[in-house]
Amino acid sequence: RHSKELRLESIKSQILSKLRLKEAPNITREVVKQLLPKAPPLQQILDLHDFQGDSLQHDEYLEEDEYHATTETVISMAQETDPVVQIEGNPHCCFFNFSPKIMFTKVVKAQLWVYLRPVQHTSTVYLQILRLKPVTEEGSRHIRIRSLKIDLNSRIGHWQSIDFKHVLQNWFKQPQNNWGIEINAFDPNGNDLAVTSLGPGAEGLHPFMELRVLENNKRSRRNLGLDCDEH
Repeated sequence: RHSKELRLESIKSQILSKLRLKEAPNITREVVKQLLPKAPPLQQILDLHDFQGDSLQHDEYLEEDEYHATTETVISMAQETDPVVQIEGNPHCCFFNFSPKIMFTKVVKAQLWVYLRPVQHTSTVYLQILRLKPVTEEGSRHIRIRSLKIDLNSRIGHWQSIDFKHVLQNWFKQPQNNWGIEINAFDPNGNDLAVTSLGPGAEGLHPFMELRVLENNKRSRRNLGLDCDEH
């Protein structure tokens, strides 16, 4: 019982830290949902770790093997890219920062989530992800690392997930190569449907990374099941 209470308080403090809040005298799950991206995995996490509950309902989110290895869910929000990869301020998104603690874990799963704007008619959208590098005298050297063809028919917008495990594994092994990524999703008319703006008007729709990481700990259990990675 005591360990569950400690774990819940740890989860709450992570969410508050992510929201840049020191305390939550009157905060509710509804407020948290408005402040965080309105996307499937985060909704599930909020439901799993009931923000107002007195205790965690189950320990299902702690998956343990015989070596007492546990998985941890990590959410990393998109940040603005370093100016050294930009030309005239572009691309301004997206850089993902990970703490050293997370980088020393094993990536079990990694999903990049991108919100695509609504379309009035069914459209074929070509989504591509470019790996950013510092601009040189020869210009930009952005390398395409993922490309997807998506048949989009949503009039209310669509959250698209992209498997990013291999990319994350490489970033964790060679963090000096992580300068961020550029995300595009063009329709047949050349309109970019991917929401990558980090400014006003795009609250809750920013790209983010959802990770499941594994850390072997033979001596003691890990108590934290949710980590909003600090920037």
